[in-house]
Amino acid sequence: MKIKLIGVLAAVIIVIGAAAAIGVTLYKSFKESHAPSEVVMPLPDFYNVADGEAMIIIDEKVYGKTALWQHDTAYIDLETVAAMYIHRFFWVPEENLMIYTTPTEVFRFTPGQSAYTVNDTPAESKAPVVILGTDGTPYIEITYLENCGITYRMYDEPHRILITYSDESFLAADVTERTQIRVSQDIKADLLTTLEPGEKVRFIDGGGIRENGFVKVMSETGVRGYILEKCLTESYYDDPVFREFSWPEYTHLIYSDKVYLGWQLLYTKDSLGYLTEAAANAPDMNVISPTWFFLTGTDGEMLSYANKDYVDKAHELGLKVWALYKNDTIEGQFTCTEDSHAVLSSTASRTALIDNIIASVREYGIDGINIDFEMLKVDSGVYFIEFLRELSVKCREKGIILSVDNYVPENYNAYYDLAEQSRIIDYIVIMGYDQHYAGSPEAGSVSALDWFTNVAANTAAKADMNRVIMGVPFYTRLWKIDNGNIYVEETPNMAAAAARIKKAGAELTWKAAEGQYYAEWNSGGKRFKIWLEDDESLKAKTYAARTYGAAGIAAWKCGDELPTTWSAIKFALEGELPVPEEEGEEGEISSTGVE
Repeated sequence: MKIKLIGVLAAVIIVIGAAAAIGVTLYKSFKESHAPSEVVMPLPDFYNVADGEAMIIIDEKVYGKTALWQHDTAYIDLETVAAMYIHRFFWVPEENLMIYTTPTEVFRFTPGQSAYTVNDTPAESKAPVVILGTDGTPYIEITYLENCGITYRMYDEPHRILITYSDESFLAADVTERTQIRVSQDIKADLLTTLEPGEKVRFIDGGGIRENGFVKVMSETGVRGYILEKCLTESYYDDPVFREFSWPEYTHLIYSDKVYLGWQLLYTKDSLGYLTEAAANAPDMNVISPTWFFLTGTDGEMLSYANKDYVDKAHELGLKVWALYKNDTIEGQFTCTEDSHAVLSSTASRTALIDNIIASVREYGIDGINIDFEMLKVDSGVYFIEFLRELSVKCREKGIILSVDNYVPENYNAYYDLAEQSRIIDYIVIMGYDQHYAGSPEAGSVSALDWFTNVAANTAAKADMNRVIMGVPFYTRLWKIDNGNIYVEETPNMAAAAARIKKAGAELTWKAAEGQYYAEWNSGGKRFKIWLEDDESLKAKTYAARTYGAAGIAAWKCGDELPTTWSAIKFALEGELPVPEEEGEEGEISSTGVE
């Protein structure tokens, strides 16, 4: 019996031991299966950033492009720089030259070289400011981009750049206990980095990526992955921190008074008589713009009709002189489209033209520059704007007014970039006429009020109207319809147009929408139509310009106005506003003849 009992006890002990062993094994297995992985995946393996490159993380998102890493610093591609920060870096691939223009300086960089120039003065940086990628793409050195307002942090292994861009608040949390960011939502996944209590993480996609108790986050050093949510505080919204920065200010030379500018067509140096006559007919005009300078070739040279005595006499008469610089010659040797592109797209020719313009201002004592470059092709737009940037630096330095004539803003001429012009130049002049031009498929007004008002509204959406001068016509077009064909019979000035209507004995009808008198008549089997420009039509357009806060009125051209025209314009821009018409008043008024 005793022997049997001992055997039973032994068996029980064996069973218990076996069970214990199994329990230990199971516990170890359970513990091992639930134990966090201690395997560290090197960040270079996880991010897979190639040698010579750096990953870009913008806010919380990995950018689709990488930066270049050379000279122990990072370089951002030009397209990204232009899209995110500034488009005033101007790349000229044909010349292997990068130009960057500020309000007061013109920088010129050669890719791969530390030496560069500032306003033609030599300078040098620690690393090249510009380099080229293998495909010829230009890249800008990131510390130089601090001049453009970039806020960033850089880290190694692998090289990565964290750019703070959005100013919106983001969802964040603080780490409460030592924990890890892992490559996936699994405690057994490799870890990327260990975080200590108090460190902050940013939720990716607003914390919307959650699974198995993990949430996707990014550390302050740009490590992106998954962290146990139980190791974090309650989430809160945090604000991004930006480096203190202010853009260089584009100062502008502007007059305290409204501008009343008359263009004067001059193809002669013997111009004093024309000046005194124009001034006598326009006592309220305060700026005159003689057509003095014409480009003659693709090297930046100009034909000049300038006259120092004219400038002195204009000043004596109380007039400022803004000389007009035109991209053609009266002899037809210069083509507006192709030759302009050749001048503007060449740094040497563009620089020579600017130097010649500034020299002419000094030589003749001119107060301002009026650039009138028309018929440019789309490809010339960026070069034209760069020309204005570089010219504006010189004008700002010398105290010269810079104004630019522009077509009415339309989608097809958007490459004239009114918004950028408004930033860099003093006065934008809108040529608010030629609504219907010689060759138009239908007869119509040169500048109808409803059309002109829409032009002013479109301009105000793009430019600072406090520095916009709205152009009006002192001429009209007499249309002839012959067997269904439409021609411009003549382009009379204000007095000639009134005389032609009176001679025809035509009835005048006031068109409220057009803000003009209209007449039509038959003669010699032909039909004639005219939309008259007079003091009333010009006052109506000036009131529209005033509504949008225009800085003044310009008119093409001196000598085509009536003796009362400029005073009517000035009253409309600065005098008492008219009393609104009561509803129900007729929109058309008829009369015979012209006073």
